[in-house]
Amino acid sequence: MRLTLEESERALSVQELNEFQEKFNVELPIAFRQFYLKHNGGDLSESNSENDFLLGGFTPIKYGQAPIETVYRDLTDDVPSLKQMIPFAYDQGGNSFLLSVKEADFGNIYLYLMDEEDLAFVCESFEEFLAELTGQ
Repeated sequence: MRLTLEESERALSVQELNEFQEKFNVELPIAFRQFYLKHNGGDLSESNSENDFLLGGFTPIKYGQAPIETVYRDLTDDVPSLKQMIPFAYDQGGNSFLLSVKEADFGNIYLYLMDEEDLAFVCESFEEFLAELTGQ
């Protein structure tokens, strides 16, 4: 299945993505960078709405009403243990998918279940996340 996103925010420049990395003091995984240079967030189209992750869409960087920077601040204000975990997507229930940029588990993907206040391991990389999402 091909991933189709709707209502993506304004495209990011390489400079804007570099500034985002500087803010988090990290070199993001290549697949994550490539994805965000191509799609700056967006909702899954109807053709992608049936997926194992119940993914609703991807959170944009810098632009839009609730960019990653805002979601990150709100999450880490409430749950400090989520620092160094970038909230890049959300499920249909409003839970956040997080990319770990911690040294110990760099690149791993987690799902933060807000109601349970629980962090669930999803997969080991952004590439694996996209492959699972698209069935490849």
